Amino acid sequence: MRIILISPSTLNAGEWTIPYFDLRGYIPPLGILILKEIVRHSHDVEVISYDHAVNDVHRIVRESAKSDITGFSLSNFFQYPATRKIIQTLKQEEVNTKIVLGGPFSTYQGQFLCKDSADIVVCGEGEIVFPHLLNTLETGEPLTEIPGLVYRNRDTVTDTGFAPLPQLDRIPLPCYDELPLAEAGYKYMSCETSRGCLNNCSFCTVYPRRTWRAYPPEKAVTAMTHAYKYIEYAKMPYVFLADSNFTVNTKRINQMAAFIDGEIPVYCPAQLNHLNENVVVDLEKIGVKAAFIGIEAFSENTLASINKKIVGSVEKKCQLLLDHSIIPRLSFIFGLPGEGRPSVISSLKYIKHMVELFRENINIVVFPYRKDLSTTFSEFENLKSLEATVHFLMPDRDQKFKKWVTALVYLVNTYHNTQLPEEQVVLFDKIIKSSPQTVIELAETYEGRQRPWLCGFQNYFQSDK
Repeated sequence: MRIILISPSTLNAGEWTIPYFDLRGYIPPLGILILKEIVRHSHDVEVISYDHAVNDVHRIVRESAKSDITGFSLSNFFQYPATRKIIQTLKQEEVNTKIVLGGPFSTYQGQFLCKDSADIVVCGEGEIVFPHLLNTLETGEPLTEIPGLVYRNRDTVTDTGFAPLPQLDRIPLPCYDELPLAEAGYKYMSCETSRGCLNNCSFCTVYPRRTWRAYPPEKAVTAMTHAYKYIEYAKMPYVFLADSNFTVNTKRINQMAAFIDGEIPVYCPAQLNHLNENVVVDLEKIGVKAAFIGIEAFSENTLASINKKIVGSVEKKCQLLLDHSIIPRLSFIFGLPGEGRPSVISSLKYIKHMVELFRENINIVVFPYRKDLSTTFSEFENLKSLEATVHFLMPDRDQKFKKWVTALVYLVNTYHNTQLPEEQVVLFDKIIKSSPQTVIELAETYEGRQRPWLCGFQNYFQSDK
């Protein structure tokens, strides 16, 4: 069979789906690269990294017309608008190809996606299911016996449950050779050394919940070394570990540090509760240069509402990382379930404290809460608007609150990349003390001072004039 596997961008009709959340070219896709290595000996497979700077819909239509399977890997909701547009074009052109969707977003939205656009959705990890699916389609046998699928047959959608989990030590390493590494402008070279997370944070889409599996230490180092070879060519600073939680098993971290022959510059996700002097020393030996740590909120009540507990002093753990030349990158989420203005303000005050304490030695990123990613309307044109996006993500909020959160997210996502630490502190003081409308106006005053993809903010609030 001929197959094309596509990593869709977060573009919709040539525009960013969510302007302040630029994921274009963030990291190379891993899932479809691994799937290609698994099936390439028995099938003709091509990988396409879809981005308006590299590819276009017309090319995908041409390649799909020659292919039995056109597959899309959707890591998140924001990739679906572009995917949906391509599928609609394929149907309008009457291209005879089977549409298969996979990835984390597809896993939790299989029923909707089959009703809306897809022929088949792979639910869960695809290393076992995908080759089984291809063989079954070749023989013409029914799909009912393949676990891990949601598929459409005329007006009926069938769900066969979740896919079996593969043994990670048997999974081949991805091959990056066919990716447009220089043209796509990837920020990091991606690889993985583990899958899953033992925590149970309510907002998380990691599959399966509360499980964690890992490459053996030696294979983990091999995977990182393999990805590191491409850094210089693509002009990237780090290898980005796509693990959900790299630091779950501290003994494994110690073993990896022993296997490393010279450090590999790494950006990894870490859990604050796992960090101590010994672990951080091992991370430094491995080559970790930055660690992404989810704090999410300062309010203990808000943290309890999302099943998260922070153990130990955040400040002390951040200082420990900095003492070993590892930059902490703390994430916060605004608009969590049950969170009102006081909780958001307490988080802002805490961020202000961290900025004052560590100055330029810490990175902070704030996300809007992507409340339950189920899709309740079929047309995604609405998501071109930042205001409409926030409305969709937080439908149960009053309009004033949503516009206020929109402005907060805009400001806090941009201030730390564009100002001196002293200016950052002043800005936070203004944010904390200001009314919602003043915050919106404050965000508008920064128009043109942000990076290009962050401009145009005021267009989303013309209705306020």
